[in-house]
Amino acid sequence: MKIKLLLFSVALAMGFQSQAQWVTDSVTMGSGYSNDIYYSLANGAQGAPVSNTNWHLGFEMIPGGPGFGGVSIIANHVQGAVKVYSLHLTGSGKFGILAAGDTISKTLLYNSDTSWDWGAFNVNSSGAMFDYGWGQYNSTTHFVDGDSLYLLNIGGTPYKMHITHYHSFPTASIYYAFHIAKFDGTGDHLDTIRKSPNYMNKNFAYFDVVNNTEVNREPDQATWDINFTRNIEQIYAGPGPLMPYPVTTVFSNIGVTVAEVQQLTPSASIYNTVSYLTDKHVIGSDWKHSPTGPGPWPLNDSANYFIKTKNGQYYQLHFKRFDGSSTGVIVFEKRFIAYATNLKEAIGNITAHAIAPNPANNSADIAVEAKENGTAMIYVTDITGKIVNKNNITLNAGLNGYNINTGNYTSGTYIVTITNGEWKINEKLVVQH
Repeated sequence: MKIKLLLFSVALAMGFQSQAQWVTDSVTMGSGYSNDIYYSLANGAQGAPVSNTNWHLGFEMIPGGPGFGGVSIIANHVQGAVKVYSLHLTGSGKFGILAAGDTISKTLLYNSDTSWDWGAFNVNSSGAMFDYGWGQYNSTTHFVDGDSLYLLNIGGTPYKMHITHYHSFPTASIYYAFHIAKFDGTGDHLDTIRKSPNYMNKNFAYFDVVNNTEVNREPDQATWDINFTRNIEQIYAGPGPLMPYPVTTVFSNIGVTVAEVQQLTPSASIYNTVSYLTDKHVIGSDWKHSPTGPGPWPLNDSANYFIKTKNGQYYQLHFKRFDGSSTGVIVFEKRFIAYATNLKEAIGNITAHAIAPNPANNSADIAVEAKENGTAMIYVTDITGKIVNKNNITLNAGLNGYNINTGNYTSGTYIVTITNGEWKINEKLVVQH
């Protein structure tokens, strides 16, 4: 049988060697963490820091969303000082006659810290099909009709809000309509926020309730992978239930998947048997620990994050320093591991593979992306065909990593073969001492 090789382009093969090395970078959120940083692993920070203190509400602009329905409405809990309460009242019937007694003993609602598709205004969903919390899907009009009245407390000032409806099609014409006023009835106004023309390629459109203005603050969704921001996280503060607490966190973009690996030294560039998750907070805030004194925050040194971007690139991320609220400086190191989509033809269970560094000195890492679980063998042979190393390996669906100790190899060219008897892939490895 003719063996088909998985061939990278010459440019990619040359680029892989250099990109496989660690690169140190940093972001600066500013004093009091006053800015969000949208970051591309390939290209660095996207544009200037983006103020996170000038918006209160965010309206999802992705029709269908990543899972829930595309009608997520989020609140800026930390930097915008927004508290959201569902009053469990019909918005259209009670908006004009809302009384103070209607707000007693209501529960605070928070954005999900796992999904962009589940904002604070969606949390009061009954769980029934097409119940999106703030409204119900209408199968006749294909709108989501708002049926809930909310109390917003923004920096101590109470507002009342009713999202009247979401116009769901065509894609370029989607919009939200909402009714908002201060609790005493002043400043009463109706607003719409539309996908076109400003948010065609954005995840969210944002709104400043106090000044009654839209805020176009997010870069195009295709240009960033992770977001350095502030959020409410439910944490253990001692015995008893979880408590909401403001944290500096790192969220992943929609379509980006992340695996967190503990007890791994940063020098191990590939890790086996990791699960890549769609949750936006896999990186989250636990890459650091609460400080016990002055100086930089102590870091979770064993935490490594393997990130698969939307275009099929794999990166490893490791945090090096966090200076806290005085500057908001976060220092980290990253390195490119492999492409998942840079091959001419998949072979058997394997959809992509690469070796780095190549040339190698004392060790080399093999990255293998598999379609499903399985087993295989790795052989390393010299140019005469002599086997210098072989190992049984387990393949897990997703990215797998294996290390070859080349310290005792004679300088020269070797062939690395991965096979299960039914399929075979080969990769040239150069060892230089």
